[in-house]
Amino acid sequence: MKRLGFYIALPFIYFISYLPFSILYLISDFLYLLVYYGIGYRKNVVRQNLQRSFPEKSTAELLKIEKDFYKYIVDFFLEMLKCVTISQKELKKRWSIENDAILDELLSEKHNIIVTAGHFGNHELANLALSFLIKYRVKAVYRPLNNKFFDDFFLNFRERYGSIMISMANASKEIAKTENFNYAFFLVNDQSPPPERSYWTTFLNQETGFFTGIDRFARQYDMPVVYMCIDRYARGKYKVNVELITKTPNTLPEGELLEIHARKLERDIKANPSIWFWSHKRWKYTKVNGEIVPVSYKK
Repeated sequence: MKRLGFYIALPFIYFISYLPFSILYLISDFLYLLVYYGIGYRKNVVRQNLQRSFPEKSTAELLKIEKDFYKYIVDFFLEMLKCVTISQKELKKRWSIENDAILDELLSEKHNIIVTAGHFGNHELANLALSFLIKYRVKAVYRPLNNKFFDDFFLNFRERYGSIMISMANASKEIAKTENFNYAFFLVNDQSPPPERSYWTTFLNQETGFFTGIDRFARQYDMPVVYMCIDRYARGKYKVNVELITKTPNTLPEGELLEIHARKLERDIKANPSIWFWSHKRWKYTKVNGEIVPVSYKK
């Protein structure tokens, strides 16, 4: 059944992927109306996440962010399909980078580095664009899809410009390997982790757990850590901003790297809230009076 679903979807994927961006966004405008007003995809999750994250905002302000998010998420989905066939020439017209001298300096010192980010901006397009935006070889950790046919298909287009994709289960083994090239090890850290093995902090007005891999890997392998923000400044136009967190992770208190990551990501979300993934059940757990409790997403 999974094979059948994949081959039924394949012609649609390629049809969308070959369309020019101008047509793609006309389709997106129509699909937004369907997804938001018709299907109402995860609207209760989006609404509760926004209300809990921005209690200071008015109903009208929250509604604007909500609608802007749905417009963005449809754009994101179609842009993701565009990744299947997009050329480097087209990517270069739409992507730029700031402060990449930080990376050049680290590379000149022969450092492998850890790059931390969030699901902010189009990380699928970024995975392709980074192959020419930075001089490091990209290694990116991802969560495999349940459908092996789709997973293999997505893996192929993600790696077609040189990125190396690593499943979450293999992250520890991959970062321990000795390579004959310098690489940037990308860890997106804003999903819901196992609560008992999390780093806890206040994030977007809520007690929030974070995966600890950034801190553990950086300390174990003494790797500099860089934060990247993928900002969308116009439709289909993205800018990567690079910030050095530390070159010497073992000089920081345990958990400090994660705290800095959380603060930088929170700052970026507040500056441009519509391009973060509010449809994720990010807060499956929180803390009340120091105790871990499950969060209910009521319809």
